[in-house]
Amino acid sequence: MSAEFSARDLTIELVNAASVTQSPGEVAFPETLLSILGRLPYFQSNPHDLWTEKIDNDPLGRRNVYALVRGAGPDTVVLTGHYDVVSVANYGPHADVAFDPEALLPRLIADLRVNARSAAEQRALQDLESGEFLPGRGVLDMKSGLAAGMAALAEFAGQDHRTGNVLFLAVADEEVSSHGARWASATLRDRAEREGWALRLVINLDATGDNGDGSEGQAVYTGTVGKLLISAFVVGVDTHAGYALDGVNANFLTSELARAFEFNPALTDHSDGLTGTPPTILKQQDLKTAYDVTTPARAWLCVNALTHGMGAQAVLDHSTAVARTALDDALRTLRNRAEALGSFKSAAHGATPLVLTFAQVLDQARTNTPDFDEAYARFELTLGPHLDHPTRSAHLTAWLWDASGLLGPAAVLGFASLHYPNTTLKTGEPAVAAALDLVRDTLREQGTRLGVHIVERPVFTGISDMSWFGQADPADIQVVNANTPVAAAHIHAPPAGLPCINLGPWGRDYHQWLERAHAPYSFTTLPHLLSALVQAFLKRAGGTGA
Repeated sequence: MSAEFSARDLTIELVNAASVTQSPGEVAFPETLLSILGRLPYFQSNPHDLWTEKIDNDPLGRRNVYALVRGAGPDTVVLTGHYDVVSVANYGPHADVAFDPEALLPRLIADLRVNARSAAEQRALQDLESGEFLPGRGVLDMKSGLAAGMAALAEFAGQDHRTGNVLFLAVADEEVSSHGARWASATLRDRAEREGWALRLVINLDATGDNGDGSEGQAVYTGTVGKLLISAFVVGVDTHAGYALDGVNANFLTSELARAFEFNPALTDHSDGLTGTPPTILKQQDLKTAYDVTTPARAWLCVNALTHGMGAQAVLDHSTAVARTALDDALRTLRNRAEALGSFKSAAHGATPLVLTFAQVLDQARTNTPDFDEAYARFELTLGPHLDHPTRSAHLTAWLWDASGLLGPAAVLGFASLHYPNTTLKTGEPAVAAALDLVRDTLREQGTRLGVHIVERPVFTGISDMSWFGQADPADIQVVNANTPVAAAHIHAPPAGLPCINLGPWGRDYHQWLERAHAPYSFTTLPHLLSALVQAFLKRAGGTGA
């Protein structure tokens, strides 16, 4: 690795340029990357190969940064990662130096020597005193990954005779909506066709957490977890609280749904023999906007669902089945309790719950409402631009429910925010299988040379931009879009569908005030591994390797 372009120095310089998501620092950060990369002799001689691209339909006007080092032939490896970071609010008295790792380090050590109480804080003190960890906001997630990619790019640029091309691509907004990666992935194939690139491998540079000796964090991932935000618009039968038996309280129905969804094994992805992360509730509220003694008629529930192989249609079908059973059980409970109170004619006795998808309610509303499209568009315009996707989804679903003419008790199942597709290497394709074999062989050889063991894992469990560059199931897009109320959350272009792996730094406590990267691996080992993969793929593609 070039001493003038060391991963450690680059990490510190990148962290110094604060780039909190949706802040002016994030908008300005591409200039920092252009300045740093512009120091390389290659880009001084080839300035047209270093550029930014404005992200389409991004309200903040953010940009992605491209740095292309060209060699002989079309074969190309992409090194990519996001440059935005989360806020420093949880740094407390150290927030003023959270973006200055060298100033933060002694401050944290002094603080922890006096105040460390938990096992995590004691571990952080030992780490920082050892000199093997560097703290700071974004050091781990993910500027040390970017720095390692930049160091590998510099290594490639410094060769006298280059085979193939390396594209370094830094994107905005991964921590919120992935505007950067979604736009870049949608245009990457078109750009490759125009430029004559043959895209052989995409390496995402995201970090891994490891609270042990690093054996878990020193990993290559061949796929990434996907994310769906399942929503349930719940409709009860409202009544005066003094006549509670005449109604069906939406809060009770929603609570039963929450109970049914939380950690439900039937909704947990078990594809390929792997047990994924179970679903968990992210939002639960009734939709009354003012106090009175009428019971809530409507409520809203959002459930985080992570997948690694399960398709969106299966997630929706399983969720609908769970919701139907939960509402049946809830009404049975209400009937039993009413009867225990001597009432056999409660509202629950005459109720049969409906469980529908958003797409089904949309069709019903369109059939039931004259000039539906115009009326729906007018209502959408009344919703302020400040609303997040789940809140906007609740408003849109409520309007459609009214327009449908349907009555509760009921639940409408849909998706309330952006869908992140799960991706995997499709090893049934010979070229992809060969790429995976080359990744394995290269990391095994380099691990032996460097004295490290790189473990292979099928699923990167942190939501990542691999979703937009990797190989996903295109059938999911139609299902998700049809059941997602907010048009801005629709997927308008499929993922790039490229062989994509994740190989990044490891450390501890990312997004926390003790975020830190393991220095030896992140600043020395990782850049070497990335350079070796670049060389292996381009030499092989160029016909000079096995």
